[in-house]
Amino acid sequence: MNARVGGESSVRGAGRARNAVTAFLRAGLAVAVCPPFALAIEARIEKTDGSIVSGSLESIGLQEVRLAALPAIPVAAIRRILVAEDAAAGGSRRVAVEGAAGLRLAGDDFIWKDGRAAILQEDGRIELPIDRVHTVAFRSERGTSGDPAWLGAIPEKPGSDLVVIARQRDKDEPGFELVECAITAVDAEQVSVVLDEETIRVNRGKVAGLHWLRPTPAEAEGTAVAVIGGGLRGTSVTWSPESLEIDGTVKLPGRMLRSIDYAAGRTVRLATLTAERTTVEPFFGGLATIAGLAEFFAPRFLPAESATPGGLVVRPRTVVAWRVPADSRRFRARLASTAAEAGGRTAVVTISVDDREVFRSPAADGTAADRSAAPGDVPIDVDVAPARRLTITVDAAGAGGPVGPVLFHDPVFEK
Repeated sequence: MNARVGGESSVRGAGRARNAVTAFLRAGLAVAVCPPFALAIEARIEKTDGSIVSGSLESIGLQEVRLAALPAIPVAAIRRILVAEDAAAGGSRRVAVEGAAGLRLAGDDFIWKDGRAAILQEDGRIELPIDRVHTVAFRSERGTSGDPAWLGAIPEKPGSDLVVIARQRDKDEPGFELVECAITAVDAEQVSVVLDEETIRVNRGKVAGLHWLRPTPAEAEGTAVAVIGGGLRGTSVTWSPESLEIDGTVKLPGRMLRSIDYAAGRTVRLATLTAERTTVEPFFGGLATIAGLAEFFAPRFLPAESATPGGLVVRPRTVVAWRVPADSRRFRARLASTAAEAGGRTAVVTISVDDREVFRSPAADGTAADRSAAPGDVPIDVDVAPARRLTITVDAAGAGGPVGPVLFHDPVFEK
């Protein structure tokens, strides 16, 4: 009896021991398989009222952004989110991808099957619809930079998809060949194409690039998102430490986020608007009436290929007015610093909102103190929420001869 009881006790004791060991192993296994805690991501938020908030980023939703231990911030009140740089991240990659809506992304490989494309990286995967991809460049080795030569050889209006085959370079022939076909799939080993109604699989080692036949893309609009190795635009952006999503279709690792510029999606560039009224009175008044010279003295926006695309050049004396776009909150620009002319004459810039002056250039009074100030762009940030009309006047202060033009960098209305 005692032996039996003792035996039962021993069995029960052994069972408890096994349970304890099992629980310990399970706990150890759980620890082993659980993902490590994500490192805190520090962010700086620039708000539309000019204030700045910083902290550990928790989440970005469609309506609000959350920082640790701080109240939620409405997206409508944010101009820009900047994420602290990771010195260990980035570097050149083997694959460069370009596409619609200003998309530029990089990785170590590219694959595509059944409508979804993926850009592979060492510690993450970018997924996106194939119809957002226009061009893929495969670099021969990591560390290569700059656009490949074959990009310049793509016709302005190609008749089909193109596969770029690498060739041995010689003195007379380029190191590539453009092959017209229909690209149907891309995997780690081959590119599948249809040529003359026949499916052909091309060894990836021979492929230098891919170009899909797409409609000419419209100018990129929407919220601008910068990520490690590139960026893109979209109408909706959400973020968690695990995932960054653009328009619900492009998915990137959360750690890749570098900045979100909401203002870019709410921006109306001055260059896209027609002035409501323009008055130009050159120093030598009769010049404005001479054929061919009127355009020289008129306000003009610099073209896309210039060093400051979209910049506004205005010569004294000019008064130009624009109707403020609906729902606009701010008018922003940077006024390039200009040196005083001989004798102390300098350009003066004033900005009025509904005939109320709200900005005057620092050199407006023509004092020596102003002219001796350190050169640099002057920020312009004007509240236009209740306004109907914005007027810029460029004049000259002091006595002397004519004064050169002034330059407004990136003048925009922000909604």
